[in-house]
Amino acid sequence: MRLQPGGRLLGVLLLLVAGFTGIGTDQSIPAEKARVKVTFLYHFAQFSSWPEEVLGDAATPIRLCILGKDPFGSALEQLQGKTVHNRPLEIRHLPAGASARGCHLVFMGPMPKQVLQTLLKQLQNQPVLTVGEGEDFLKQGGMVRLVEEKNRIQFEINITAARRAGLQLSARLLRLARIYEEAG
Repeated sequence: MRLQPGGRLLGVLLLLVAGFTGIGTDQSIPAEKARVKVTFLYHFAQFSSWPEEVLGDAATPIRLCILGKDPFGSALEQLQGKTVHNRPLEIRHLPAGASARGCHLVFMGPMPKQVLQTLLKQLQNQPVLTVGEGEDFLKQGGMVRLVEEKNRIQFEINITAARRAGLQLSARLLRLARIYEEAG
């Protein structure tokens, strides 16, 4: 599947990378950050391509799975009714120890390090785009890491892990990311 995202999507992603400001009280800042992170997840799906055999027929949804603790709260509601590559976007919530096979994109929420390592090992070489926030997430084999620096959400990509899994990431997405180089 060849991805041809519109300029409008890239513009939104550029604005997100440029930064955001919380409006209102301190209580609204976490909700705003959650909305920004959810928007990133949506755009990661739009700027990624999976092997055709993984996608199934045209009615098969793109599955965004939240594995472990859900840090997004009601922010995920903004994805209701959205599509990715002309397919419905389906959101699933999975407990920390569950298998993420059958998911296309997985956000790995906070969980014990050993559980995370086991899950990433299970998904290694599988066409599942893994996203997390932990400091060692990319080193452990994760593909995309969301990073907060100076009130900005940015992202890093382990392109080697993505390629190993048979995923293609848009050059436009890669230009906006910090690229993580695996050792060895």
